[in-house]
Amino acid sequence: MHDHVMGIPLIRTADHASAERRALQRRARRGELTVVRPGVFVEQHDVEDLWPEMRHLLLLRATASSVRRPRAISHASAAAVHGLPFVTPPPQKVQVIDPRRTHAETTSLLQVHVAPPGSSRPRRFADTPPTTPVDFCGAAVTSLVQTLVDVAAVACAVASIPMLDAALSERRVFAEMLVDEAEASPRRAPARVQAAIAMASSLSGSPAESIARVRFRQLGAPDPVQQHEFVRPGDRRAVVDFWFPGQGVVVEVDGRAKYRDPAMLAGASSAEALWQEKRREDFIRSFPEVRLVIRLSWQDLMDPEVIRVALIRAGVPLR
Repeated sequence: MHDHVMGIPLIRTADHASAERRALQRRARRGELTVVRPGVFVEQHDVEDLWPEMRHLLLLRATASSVRRPRAISHASAAAVHGLPFVTPPPQKVQVIDPRRTHAETTSLLQVHVAPPGSSRPRRFADTPPTTPVDFCGAAVTSLVQTLVDVAAVACAVASIPMLDAALSERRVFAEMLVDEAEASPRRAPARVQAAIAMASSLSGSPAESIARVRFRQLGAPDPVQQHEFVRPGDRRAVVDFWFPGQGVVVEVDGRAKYRDPAMLAGASSAEALWQEKRREDFIRSFPEVRLVIRLSWQDLMDPEVIRVALIRAGVPLR
């Protein structure tokens, strides 16, 4: 993702004479150029297929020179730099922290957060890569661990849990690192941070699974078993996303990419992938302890009421 975004040419009006600037503005009005931020354009064809977080990286590139130390890119903006998954839209402005500030502020380019208070106690994981700030286009960026805790302090669980899960699943951080950071530099919402860290799981296989876990918790469902394996000696095996053993219910989270993305199809056609998935589900249903298999789409995950109805119909108790 970074390589693609870093390869897109930025057109800065400051580098052009006044007549050329007017020509650039006319091209922008005709839709040939896209405004990244005031005074910075890119060719429209370069950004047509960019994900929102990739567009935010473009904004970071265009704005990095305005983020001077001791300020550092932080929160969701830092999450984009670290390549964490986004399931909610990235911010419209670049988010930074400033240790000199006592109150947050918003400027034309930046959303400035107050830096968490420092701590004199030694950090268990100091100077390890996950706890070390990085650089992006000359601007400082908060460490991966600090970024995750900062996001957990200000964002809803649907936004923060997929990021935490991904970092843990990919073994980029350990849970103890997150706890150490939260305890060493308390944030404004310590209960929210603690709850997010406690809920984070290295077993989530995708952002969609992370969102499903958040929805189950919001609806008051019992915590399911993640990545449960159904196996029969001498036969195939299948690992399911979620298993509610008390109710005999399997929940599988599907996305259209599962049947359309060439990387996920692994050479098979969409029809072949659908047939293989049907055979896999038949195998899961063949176990006597399995009463029902629920399939949730990405669209379903965006509507908690859809999930509530599906769980109630399946007999999964909710609060």
